[in-house]
Amino acid sequence: MRRIERVDGYLPISSYGLIGDCRSAALVGADGSIDWLCLPRFDDASIFGRILDARKAGHWQIAPRGPFESLQRYSDRTNLLQTIFTTHTGRLVVTDFMPVHPASIERHARPSSDPRVIRLVECLGGELTVECDIVPAPDYGRADSSVFSAANGRFHADVGELHVCARGTMPLKEGRFARHMRSSESVAFCLTTAPRGHCPADALTLEHAHELLRQTQEFWWRWVRRCVYTGPYVAYVERSALALKLMTYAPTGAMVAAPTTSLPEAIGAERNWDYRFTWLRDASFTLYAFFQLGLTQEAHAFFDWMTSAGIGAMGRRIDNLYAIAGDRSREEVILDHLDGYRGCRPVRIGNGATHQLQLDVYGEVLDSAYLYARFGGAISDQLWRDLSHIVDLAIDRWQEPDSSMWEVRGPPQQFTYSKVMCWVAVDRGLRIAERYRLPHDAQRWRAARRAIHRRVTARAWSEKLGAFTLAIDGEGLDASLLRLSQVRFLADRDKRVRGTVEAIAKDLGQGELIRRYRTDDIDDGVGGDEGGFLMCSFWLVDALAHSGRVEEAQRSFERLLTFSSPLGLFSEEADGRTGALLGNYPQAFTHLALVGAAVNIERARHEGGSAGGLGKGKRGGKRQTNGEAASLVVA
Repeated sequence: MRRIERVDGYLPISSYGLIGDCRSAALVGADGSIDWLCLPRFDDASIFGRILDARKAGHWQIAPRGPFESLQRYSDRTNLLQTIFTTHTGRLVVTDFMPVHPASIERHARPSSDPRVIRLVECLGGELTVECDIVPAPDYGRADSSVFSAANGRFHADVGELHVCARGTMPLKEGRFARHMRSSESVAFCLTTAPRGHCPADALTLEHAHELLRQTQEFWWRWVRRCVYTGPYVAYVERSALALKLMTYAPTGAMVAAPTTSLPEAIGAERNWDYRFTWLRDASFTLYAFFQLGLTQEAHAFFDWMTSAGIGAMGRRIDNLYAIAGDRSREEVILDHLDGYRGCRPVRIGNGATHQLQLDVYGEVLDSAYLYARFGGAISDQLWRDLSHIVDLAIDRWQEPDSSMWEVRGPPQQFTYSKVMCWVAVDRGLRIAERYRLPHDAQRWRAARRAIHRRVTARAWSEKLGAFTLAIDGEGLDASLLRLSQVRFLADRDKRVRGTVEAIAKDLGQGELIRRYRTDDIDDGVGGDEGGFLMCSFWLVDALAHSGRVEEAQRSFERLLTFSSPLGLFSEEADGRTGALLGNYPQAFTHLALVGAAVNIERARHEGGSAGGLGKGKRGGKRQTNGEAASLVVA
């Protein structure tokens, strides 16, 4: 238990738990306040957004009156969040969840009469007064919230195309009220977004709230039991898997990079971005983590989404990110009326990185397709046309400067990692095509693979640094090159790989944390500094395991775990001085890197050497053609 206090109206980022229904998500503070919620889906406008403006963006808080201490925890192996409050007179638990049911999870998130958020409030002992404060601020606080009123026992209003309705097992006479509760008493509340003019007719009962809780609990139990990891870090790995699942949009198979926008990468800076979209890169990394845990259904859904998005029909251009329904992402807009988390402006919705040239995306997609094939995924004619088109794009464009996986907004450069991932695109395309005799230009693809490898090894290696450099013919370092052995560009024990790992650990290290790059080595077009990048920090662990330094990898991994929130969640970055979490939260990048590091530590330990790949797939299989149900498994 700890006393929770806001500073200038804000909680630390680590003081939030995540709930969701694989269509949207909410952040619930350790003081019982929902400070972030977008409905009907991840990338819709917020209804509660206090995390981005303590005064104007709205919240829904349920907590005891007066001083209290609190503790948050997830109900065993689920995404049901419990906030436990203790006062000098009693104890209270608020269980927050977004109902999930197998029959509805794959339906598109649209306005409906179904509850989207349930808050179950139970007095566990003694007695206390519970205060409920419902302050909606739809459309990121731009809508007129004065239209909300209490009527017919509900607190609701028509706002835009939505009817936003809060109701409970007790009549709501206003948005702010108090209720005295004694031991064993319970009350429940729900929030619904129905079509404008349609207030849900059904009353909420405790029986219905408990039925939804049981259904949701059973869904998460069934899902997480599919996870095959059994190593010593199972609690962190399963929590990461559950968080990653919450960041999938089940109706299409898309995956958001994070469920939030504009949480700053450094306090006082302007490195604030909207991550509620599907990056091909991030989704590919996430699939790799799911594969490592034996969770293959998500991969089938993602490649169905990718095929429906038609990325192979865009000529010389492939967008880096897409809306979760598969359409183009929204243009970047700044919300000037919001102060930002702890005053960190700007608050952005949409993301301008969609139109950048980021060559590494080609390799990420082909690498995930290769793994998908190895684990039984069907490569349809349409999917192969898309994939082979991406290989051709990589061959056509690998010599161009780009903005790299870090989406720099400064001048494009000849980033080494981008070249490496173009090599991966061609290599994985060849592996699939040659084994299953798929149509491709074999001579052209093989020549390109040799040419890219020679360029990188000849001109991105620095004898002075003893490492591969951030850019061709450059001198700076880039933490993305920790992946050289992961993607099999060079062997695990190649001295150049080892030199690169050592140089990055030394030059980009901040204690256990690893920065992406030094801002004085590259004009990233933003300015200001940033924290240690947690994904890169786990990548270093992974690289150590790959090189056979298992004990060192394990010690570093365990120290990195201390940067998590009390719930085992990670954001994108952490402050190198204080350890405070920074950036959008929770961050898929970090959790998938944690999974990879944990799995590869165990693999290296049991195999008595460096970590290998995902293991051999089953032999056999065939290519799907003309809609024929089949599977392609690459050994």
